[in-house]
Amino acid sequence: MEIRNIGGRPHTDIAGAAELTRRSEATVRLKTSPKQRDQGSGWPASVKQDKKAWFPVDELEYVRDILLPQLVESAQARVHRVDLDGDPEELISASDFREILAISQGGWDKYVGLSKAAWSRNEDGYLPMFDDDKPAPVQGMIRYWKRRRVQDWINSRGGKVHGPEHSG
Repeated sequence: MEIRNIGGRPHTDIAGAAELTRRSEATVRLKTSPKQRDQGSGWPASVKQDKKAWFPVDELEYVRDILLPQLVESAQARVHRVDLDGDPEELISASDFREILAISQGGWDKYVGLSKAAWSRNEDGYLPMFDDDKPAPVQGMIRYWKRRRVQDWINSRGGKVHGPEHSG
């Protein structure tokens, strides 16, 4: 890796920046572009010298050691965490369950559709197996889940949290 002292600080070129951050030269060029930096890439600006871009080594080390691990962590699935107050054995309705998940009726209907085959085998599907169901007044079924099962299911599933945070 080529190092040059510029303004009393060690700098390296594109190839050195790629080696140091373990990213491709194309990624370094992209992330250090004025547009990406204006959008908050967190990568350092280059210093032009002898028609070549040079990057402060200490700022690249920050990108490698701090910024990139933070980006990786934020991209990983988050564990949902809710604490539902009340009797853990109390049955809650599908509409209450949907509200806790903060999803639309259309989203809920899709989850139910994806769960029906597993439910017919008395297994959890995309949604957990319901604890009770009753015929709806007009058509279909009204399903209920024990509060404890809803809480355990939400807290054990992967994915990013999109709805309001429920914590305790």
